Amino acid sequence: MRIIAFDLGKNMAFAINLNGIQTGRITFDGIRSHRQGKLLDWLQTLPWEKYDAVIYETPFARGRDATRSLWGIAGVIEAVASKHYKPVVDAAVPTIKKFATGHGKASKEEMIAAARKFGYRGENEHEADAVCLLCYAEANLERVLT
Repeated sequence: MRIIAFDLGKNMAFAINLNGIQTGRITFDGIRSHRQGKLLDWLQTLPWEKYDAVIYETPFARGRDATRSLWGIAGVIEAVASKHYKPVVDAAVPTIKKFATGHGKASKEEMIAAARKFGYRGENEHEADAVCLLCYAEANLERVLT
């Protein structure tokens, strides 16, 4: 199954399992609504025919503005993926951390180390989270989608 995984935020990262694990990140500046518009534009440039499914980290409360922003990002991702008939699931952050490190309260450094065990070679915490999410999805997504 070919999956694209998103670590949500203003500094967003993604990981895909096409010809090995590939990662990337993008930063959306400006006010929330403008960031979501830029995200929409960017998502529409992705080669959706190459993906079988989409997963993202479930947003959690961090304060009103951050929470609204993260759920808005999730909604935009779901809308675009749905437009391309791709199933979308979310996974809770503690679940991903437990899968990657063995406990649900892993630090950024522990998540980067875990991502390296999955083949990640970078240093970016957001990309590392996306890699761990991708590997979680590879291990669990078929069960979730059926």
